[in-house]
Amino acid sequence: MVQIEQGVIPRYYQLKEILEKRIQSGVFQPGDKFPTDEKLCQEYGLSRGTVRRAVEILIASGQLRREQGRGTFLNSPQQSPVFFRLASFDEEMKARGWKPSTSLVSRRAFPATAEAAKRLQIPVGEKTIEIIRLRLADQKPIAYETRYLSYKTCPALLEEDLENQSIHSLLIDKYTIPLVRACYTIEARVLSQMEAGFLKVETGSAGFVIERTTFTTHDQPVTWYQTVYRGDVYRFSAEF
Repeated sequence: MVQIEQGVIPRYYQLKEILEKRIQSGVFQPGDKFPTDEKLCQEYGLSRGTVRRAVEILIASGQLRREQGRGTFLNSPQQSPVFFRLASFDEEMKARGWKPSTSLVSRRAFPATAEAAKRLQIPVGEKTIEIIRLRLADQKPIAYETRYLSYKTCPALLEEDLENQSIHSLLIDKYTIPLVRACYTIEARVLSQMEAGFLKVETGSAGFVIERTTFTTHDQPVTWYQTVYRGDVYRFSAEF
């Protein structure tokens, strides 16, 4: 059995890759019932949240489908819809031969602004976490990242090592919060003076902005995240 390792690559993503290879190798045939989440937890020694996240990705890609009261089944290639996925920062940088790293700029708890409250579907003024990080490749600043989530969702996140751990993986693996879908918006715009300063480019330089709201079960927002990328380095990469 392939081992799931603790490291830079999130465990749910490692499991997704393993399961995808098993599907592609013909271990499962279209229409076959897929192993239950409980069985996969036992087989790979992972939490339910980690397994669920991996399976949800395969469902979103059209390779699997859930049937109420029956379980999860393998789709035929003809049943698989076109899907869209943005590569993660680490994936994108590694694919280009660069070493990704993260520098924590700030983290704090504060009363939610009207915008944060709207995005997270919480009352204005409710205690909220803000995490700002700088993402680098070969020590060169590439992206300025701001993330918000309700304080009551995961207060311990403020105590974590946020430079050497994936926030996404912490929420799923350590705090067992299933993250089942995400909504993105992407735009090109001019960088502000503050953004340009962090990214070490001239004010007014071009940049890309990606916003993402990530949801848990019952369509409840967990995180609202905005990342500003240098336009001279970042390239938009998507999978269809």
